[in-house]
Amino acid sequence: MNHSRNSLVLALLIVPVFSSGLATGQSIIRHPDVGQPLSDKWAWAVKEATGNKLTEGVWIGYGIRRWMGENSHMGSFNSADWRSRPSLHELLYGQKEFPEGELEGEEAVRREARRALEGKKKREDEPKVVKGVAILLGYNTSSKSFSEPVKLIVSNLSLTVELGDRPLIWLGNASHDEGVVHLEKLFGQVPAKFREKLLFAISIHDSSQRAYAFMKKQLNEGETEKLRGSAAFWIGQADRQEDIPLLVETATDDRSKHVREQAVFGLSQMRSEKASLALIDLAKHGTTTEVRTKAIFWLGQKASEKVVPMLKEMAYNDPDTKLQKEAVFALSRRKDGDGVKELIQIARSHEKGEVRRQAIFWLGQSKDPRALEALAEMVRGK
Repeated sequence: MNHSRNSLVLALLIVPVFSSGLATGQSIIRHPDVGQPLSDKWAWAVKEATGNKLTEGVWIGYGIRRWMGENSHMGSFNSADWRSRPSLHELLYGQKEFPEGELEGEEAVRREARRALEGKKKREDEPKVVKGVAILLGYNTSSKSFSEPVKLIVSNLSLTVELGDRPLIWLGNASHDEGVVHLEKLFGQVPAKFREKLLFAISIHDSSQRAYAFMKKQLNEGETEKLRGSAAFWIGQADRQEDIPLLVETATDDRSKHVREQAVFGLSQMRSEKASLALIDLAKHGTTTEVRTKAIFWLGQKASEKVVPMLKEMAYNDPDTKLQKEAVFALSRRKDGDGVKELIQIARSHEKGEVRRQAIFWLGQSKDPRALEALAEMVRGK
């Protein structure tokens, strides 16, 4: 009797999805009480998967809400089918995450043009909105007690997701702390390559202090250089002012070249002026040429007003010719021709011929009319 009742409940919960007029063969199994703790919901999902012999494997997933750039996305964006296939949010809830109404013809084209233009804005200028993100773990039925996932998808609910023939057991939303606790438990049970994927998944739970503590632990104690380097990068992505000294210390003193360079990369992802100043200091006084080179490179893409004068000073006065040339390259990468004036000056007056030639080369790659005019004058001997 209990078996029959359970089968009836499961039949009511398994729903083949019909969304926005499009039929899909995707089976969604929803937890009947998404307000329960994530640990309880996950245990329920495992019982459902094993009890119903899902022979093609299964996805088990939950969602979190997080602040993101209005035009940013996390996951796979396929422009060829994003309009013709339902998003994950539509599969789960029957409607788009951000309904906009149907537009046709020129108005639809204009809207896409506006989005493309907005996507070119500087990241720090982009408005933030709360978006849903799904964390989906794929299992084979042979997985040991569902302790070893074989796939991981992290995606905005607003995007389409390739789930194959596996049904999705959806557990609803979880708190950031709950998600981190669950993923931490999995972390010690999966192969090293999969740990890097889990590290990323943990890092996006950015409202959880546990996530930051876990990142720092992996930076200091991770079993591979690649894992430790990834932790340094994701700490930088979190963009917390209090982590700047940690990344500077790592870039300066860590035993691994890879981890040092990833710490510099992490610093470059931070938006504050304090992070830019830390990069400038590493470019000038870093303990290795590799770290200084990386810092110079990333400074070429920072918005700080202090960057161009510093790069010019390094191009003229650094004792290492290689780093002088790196500074020239960084000037060439400045947005909106911000370094063209300095490149022209270096091309005309630098005491080292190879540095002057480097500046001339990058002026030749520039579309700025000042660069073309300066090169023409040099040809005429002016």
